[in-house]
Amino acid sequence: MKKPTFIIFIILFLIVTLFLARAVVSNSLSTTGLILLKFESQLNSYKIENSMLKEKLLSLTSLSHISSESSQLGFVENKNSFTLSKPLPLAIKQ
Repeated sequence: MKKPTFIIFIILFLIVTLFLARAVVSNSLSTTGLILLKFESQLNSYKIENSMLKEKLLSLTSLSHISSESSQLGFVENKNSFTLSKPLPLAIKQ
């Protein structure tokens, strides 16, 4: 074979190979986009669920809710307070 025909053959082979590689990559990217869309929708649903659970947690841990629950369970607030009549010394003399 002559040199120019060999170079033309190599160039055509590279063109066909690169065309096929581009087709394979495009096909894989198109299916990857669908998977990405599915993951994004799951992520959004988890974000919504997390925000709802945070709101529920904050309402259940509020002092007013804890106070009402404790009164329903029979706990009462101790109203008695005590005071010391004489201040205690800081150190005992020996």
